[in-house]
Amino acid sequence: MIIIVRHGQTLWNVLKKKQGHKNSKLTNYGKKQGVKVSIYLKKKKLETFKIYASPIKRVVDYINIIDNEIKNKNIKKNIIFSKDLMEHKFGRWEGKTIREIKKKFPKEFKDRENNKWKYKIHKGESYQILYDRIKKFLKKNINLKKNYIIFTHEMVSKVIRGILLNLEKDKIIKLKHNSNYVFVFKNDKIRKIKI
Repeated sequence: MIIIVRHGQTLWNVLKKKQGHKNSKLTNYGKKQGVKVSIYLKKKKLETFKIYASPIKRVVDYINIIDNEIKNKNIKKNIIFSKDLMEHKFGRWEGKTIREIKKKFPKEFKDRENNKWKYKIHKGESYQILYDRIKKFLKKNINLKKNYIIFTHEMVSKVIRGILLNLEKDKIIKLKHNSNYVFVFKNDKIRKIKI
């Protein structure tokens, strides 16, 4: 079983700014989402799970909330942070809204829209680079007969699920991961669970 948890709502989520590798603080609502995730995770035998996480601060802050609620040092103490689970890097687009990106980088924006999978944002990544990074992580660290929790970001979650389900590129791009849900991969299927 693999439980995929996206961090809670951040200020930049509300402002619709690209976050990527830059950080944005969790909103009060985002913190409440962490409490809800902890209620879900309390029902699991956490000692049977290996836990991986992105080291970006918004994820670390989210884990701290969950760990404090569970009062079980299994999460924070046994977590393995991996740079491979960091969000899709948006380079110089980070901290900007789509509107600002269209205005400041019109050609780049258009080129990416024409080929989202392969277009590499300046000082950032393409979906292909992200896909390769996640595929390498899964191959190295995940045994589908064991249990895992992965704390990460929306675009990373999309790619993880796409790889696990063997989806085509265009379907991976269209996936979503709202922070009100966790996804559970078990028996070659994914379930969406509202928290």
